[in-house]
Amino acid sequence: MKKLNPSFIPKFQNELEKLPIFAPSFFKKEDKMNHHYSIDACEFYQQMLPEGFNKTKVWGFAGFCKDEKNKKIKYVKHSPGPTFEVDRNIDTNIQWNNKILGEYMFKIDKTLVWANPNNIVYNNNLDNDSKEGQWPPTLIMHVHGISTPPIYDGNPRAWYTATGIKGPVYSTNYYKYTNEQRGAMLWYYDQSPGVSRYSVYSGLCGLYFIKDEKYNLPKDEYHIPLIIQDKSFYEDGSLFYDNENVDSNHPYWKEKFFGDIILVNGKVWPSLNVKNQLYRFNILNGSNSRPYKIALSDNSKMIQIGSDGGYIDKPQELSYFSLYPGERIDLLIDFSRYNENNKIIMKNLFSSDECKDIMEFNVISISKKIEYNLPKILTKYPPMKINTKKKSTILLKREKGDYRDGYFINNETYLNPPNIITKVGSTFIWEFINLCDDDICIHIHLTNFQILERQKINKLKCKKMYDENKELSCRDEIYEGAVILPELYEEGFKDTLYCPPSFITRIIIRYAPTYIMEEVNVGENYFSFNTSNGPEYIINSQILEQKDNYLVRPQIIFSEE
Repeated sequence: MKKLNPSFIPKFQNELEKLPIFAPSFFKKEDKMNHHYSIDACEFYQQMLPEGFNKTKVWGFAGFCKDEKNKKIKYVKHSPGPTFEVDRNIDTNIQWNNKILGEYMFKIDKTLVWANPNNIVYNNNLDNDSKEGQWPPTLIMHVHGISTPPIYDGNPRAWYTATGIKGPVYSTNYYKYTNEQRGAMLWYYDQSPGVSRYSVYSGLCGLYFIKDEKYNLPKDEYHIPLIIQDKSFYEDGSLFYDNENVDSNHPYWKEKFFGDIILVNGKVWPSLNVKNQLYRFNILNGSNSRPYKIALSDNSKMIQIGSDGGYIDKPQELSYFSLYPGERIDLLIDFSRYNENNKIIMKNLFSSDECKDIMEFNVISISKKIEYNLPKILTKYPPMKINTKKKSTILLKREKGDYRDGYFINNETYLNPPNIITKVGSTFIWEFINLCDDDICIHIHLTNFQILERQKINKLKCKKMYDENKELSCRDEIYEGAVILPELYEEGFKDTLYCPPSFITRIIIRYAPTYIMEEVNVGENYFSFNTSNGPEYIINSQILEQKDNYLVRPQIIFSEE
């Protein structure tokens, strides 16, 4: 089967659709309202390419959703999955059902740390792609950016299959989220070990909104969340993933994957009809590896109002912004400056091929403009007073010895005992020293942080120092320049951190909820739950190919309870 040439696909023929919204059932427990969902991970066919092309076999999520046209409730399957809209401080209970009965669409690499539900013994036979390796698929759900007990955080070793096989730390697939944190757009996805790149690429992801609306901002038809992804297809419409015979140590793994076709909300190069009004777009980079530098084709300004962790302190104008995998932005675009039938393209300035275009906005009508009173101050940040000594974490690619060609945090595999240990209430500077030749995006579970600065380093000197001493002290001789402040669009609270190669990236992190506005003390638990109750949290690269090849480490957060 031939790969589909992206130049054969007409752009902006697909009509962009808002993702469906899950509808909860309601019940009271101890006089507190709870929202309950039963969500199925499943396999089905969906029209991703424009009409005239075949439908695509995908994985995605299904459940009861609101029908915006007739206001009825119906069972909906979609890839990426429908959106959760939950209210802050209202408990949300989700039963994540694994109903994927088909095989993985792409070959399992048994040289990686993967779930291996059938306990296959790998024998170095590259042709040994048995049914036992491809089936049954595993599932373990993580809501990226959520503050929740570790038992509900989606530990990679807590996977389970549709056939009843369970991972070593599995306890439940019924997750309880209290949603006590600041309002923000989070996202959910399967993070099964060794195959998360396949799971998300196949469609096992979606959006999770914690709503805490206090401002008069665009809503309903004028508020449109966007999931941007890149994929490739065969001519028959099926998904293509280039992973074979690219690495001598890992036969079905590659360092990064870049598709040659852009999708938004599961539609290839879509067009959105807009009115001459102010629109709000919450945007997620849901790609495996591809970063996006986003601008409008006429170079007009956009207004940022939020980041990964919710509102930034005040609105700010941007001509462009970058999103690396897992990062989000909350954005306003004013279409009142345009005339009817004007077309504006959302561009990716990191690409010069077909992927330079993301989607099109088509101004279809002119009417009286809706006025909004955008506040000068959106939120206040809590004090971040350092009370714990600095941490330094090294990111490297191992080129010799065991587990070659993998990416590592502190040169440790995921299965090694935890050594990233923190007490609740700790506030400290954390340095990430990227000694790889590649970008790395670190996702820290449980809490948010703020980016302080980056600084260029001499990678060869650092590697030599590390090889000789098995540690790296940040001395003046390794620096190759002054500190660089974060980009304007990196304002606010983050949960995903872009770490460029040959740089130290420094953050300040506080292990307490961001809504706590007073100073915090080491060892004092400001979360409403015990952070030690369950398997460990993790930190990982959000570039999923890296994540699947060892760039994951356990993180223990001690709670004095």
